[in-house]
Amino acid sequence: MKTGKNDKWWIDFFQSDFTEVVLNQQAAETVHFMQQIGQLLPGMKVFDQCCGKGYLSHELDKAGLEVTGIDISTPYIEYAKKHLASAHAEFVLGDAETFLRPEQYDICINWNTSFGYHEDDDLNEKMLLAFSNNLKPGGQFFFSTMNPLFINKHFQRFIVKQVPSADSTIITIRESWIENGMMKSDWLIVYPDGHRETAFGQTKLYSVEQFRAMFLRYGLMVEQVYGDIALSPYDEDHPSMILYGHKQR
Repeated sequence: MKTGKNDKWWIDFFQSDFTEVVLNQQAAETVHFMQQIGQLLPGMKVFDQCCGKGYLSHELDKAGLEVTGIDISTPYIEYAKKHLASAHAEFVLGDAETFLRPEQYDICINWNTSFGYHEDDDLNEKMLLAFSNNLKPGGQFFFSTMNPLFINKHFQRFIVKQVPSADSTIITIRESWIENGMMKSDWLIVYPDGHRETAFGQTKLYSVEQFRAMFLRYGLMVEQVYGDIALSPYDEDHPSMILYGHKQR
C-alpha cells in the first residue's frame, strides 16, 4: 500500500468518522486512571490538546473539572460543540501548535498519540512548547503515545480487525512499516454496505529517556511512566507510553 502523503496528513486523517473505528476511546476509564495517579479536583481547569470529538473532555467535565478542548478538525469540533459542550466544557477549533492561554490551566493533557507527527524534532516540539506554556507552574500533565519497546517486540506488518457495528461488522486493515524512526501506517476500512475509506498516519518513536529530556527543556518533569491505563508497568509487553508529571515552579 505505502502511499505518499502531504506534510500535514493529520488534517485529512481527522476529517471523517474513520477514527471512531480505529481509536480506542475508553474516555471514562482514562479519567479513572488519571484520578488514581494524579489529583483531579472539582473546579480545576484542564487543557485537552487535540481533543478529537471531545469524549475525554466530556468525561472530565462530568468529573467536575472545567475543560477547554482544542482540535484542528472542523467536523470533530462541530460534533463536540453540538453534543458535548456545557457551561464547564468549551471546544475550540484551532491549531494545537499555536493555541495559547499562558499558564491558565491546572492540568494539560495530550492523549491518544497526538504528538510526533513530524520527522523533524523541532517541529514536534512546537506542540510541546504550547503544551507547557498553557500549564501553570506546579500544574500536572498527562501524556499518552506509542510504546517503541512494545512495537519492536510485537511488530506486525499487517493487522486485520473486525469491529462490531449495530448488527454487522466493520473491517479494518492496517499495513505498517518503520522508516526514518517513524511508525507509518496505511489504513483501509470497509463498512458493511461496501463503502471504503483509506487513511495514512505516522508517529515518531521516542524513547522514555528522549521524552524525559525533551519535556525537561520545557520545564516539565516526568515523574511516572505506565504501559496502559490499567496501571501496568512500562515495558515491552504493554502497548502505551503514558507519562505523568508536573511543571516546575
